[in-house]
Amino acid sequence: MEKTKRILAVICILILLGLYVATFILSLIDSPSTMTAFKGCVALTIFVPVVAYIYICLHKYAMNRSKRKDYYSPAPPSSSAGSSESEEK
Repeated sequence: MEKTKRILAVICILILLGLYVATFILSLIDSPSTMTAFKGCVALTIFVPVVAYIYICLHKYAMNRSKRKDYYSPAPPSSSAGSSESEEK
């Protein structure tokens, strides 16, 4: 799993670097469709790290949840000593 996370991190870094280069090149070009592509690059520059962060958080949550011992076992039955105290009140 560690190897997969590293590969995904490298892919994410390459995507961001490509977006930064594309944003810089598009800022230098003057054509009608450049502004739309520039806005898309800026939006993806924000969107890609946010999605990566959400993926990391969900992955950590899923791993911690699957490691819990009580995840697959049913809840233990309640003791009879505690119920007698509540009946007296």
